[in-house]
Amino acid sequence: MSHSREIVSLPEEDYNAVLDVITRLLSHRTIRSLASLFRSHLLPLLDASTGFYAWADSDFLRPRIIDAVGIPESDFNTIQAYFPSCPLAQQMVDRRSLVETYDLDIPRWKLQDSVARFFEAHPARKLRGSSYLDDIRTMLLTIDPSEPALVIGFHRLNACRESFTRREKRILEILRPHLCHAIETLVLKEGLNNRVSTTEEDPLESQTPMVRVTRDSRIVHQNSKFRKLFNSLPGDTLGSSLTRFLESRIRDYEESSDARIPATESFWYCLCPSVFQVDISRSKDDRWLLELHPLSDACPGFNPILRQYWLTPKEKEVCCRVRQGFDNQEIASQLFISIHTAKTHLKNIYRKLEIPNRPRLVSFLNKK
Repeated sequence: MSHSREIVSLPEEDYNAVLDVITRLLSHRTIRSLASLFRSHLLPLLDASTGFYAWADSDFLRPRIIDAVGIPESDFNTIQAYFPSCPLAQQMVDRRSLVETYDLDIPRWKLQDSVARFFEAHPARKLRGSSYLDDIRTMLLTIDPSEPALVIGFHRLNACRESFTRREKRILEILRPHLCHAIETLVLKEGLNNRVSTTEEDPLESQTPMVRVTRDSRIVHQNSKFRKLFNSLPGDTLGSSLTRFLESRIRDYEESSDARIPATESFWYCLCPSVFQVDISRSKDDRWLLELHPLSDACPGFNPILRQYWLTPKEKEVCCRVRQGFDNQEIASQLFISIHTAKTHLKNIYRKLEIPNRPRLVSFLNKK
């Protein structure tokens, strides 16, 4: 096995075939037509049995197949669950490599070993012996390390036990930027809702509003639920409240005595008429993932009676937390204000609502 980066010279017929594929990529307008190109031209050119392309986060922990050629849809969820265990992908992340394959870059036995260990530890073990994973003999993989990362892979199955060669690796190196551009363009055009049914592990199509941001709160990627909630675009900055949550979480992480532990913290966020629990976690590339989990109880701003009293947005947020049972110190901490300011907001709320104390306020806020 060699890790050489030497450039392999291709015969003229291969270069012509590569140019033909690049030209055809420009003419495709849908994900489905792109799959046809994979089937008719790309798989034969690479001597591959099947191919797929998927989104993944920076650590490849939650991949999502966009589309595949030759892979049964019934196996998509199992493949997605296995992918974080794939030693080839893990090595490529560590090396920041763009194209690699088994045998040339990593021993093939690591593939079989990782599949065996996956089935031992995963509920999918009952599928052992009948899963598509059992048929994979080798893989050729390329990664576009953007956010989210784009992964394009090709498999050779039982019927073809030969390894991918430097020829196929070189072809994919040439085609990689063109394939990535075509896939990203089509997915942006059609949206992320393609062939694959959503799962709880799916970060892009979750029913929970989710956004991935830089440490200065600039949006890198968001799912449709977050976009609809905030009418935001990639490159926009989070609103002030979410930015404060993020800044607080970053401070907690950097001040932590044990940076090895993946830091996760929850906050409460009011966006009348809804209240969300905000979970914030950090990935290795210093991107931050915010998940907004809707709480079962609506914000009291949903109460039509409350709208008559001209509460400020901050006073409504205080009402949300009073209704949830938080004390003044907890409210102050969650809203990034002093306890004195929290008490002042409460006095103003009592005055506007003509309510004498906290128990009466809770009773009022729970009115339907």
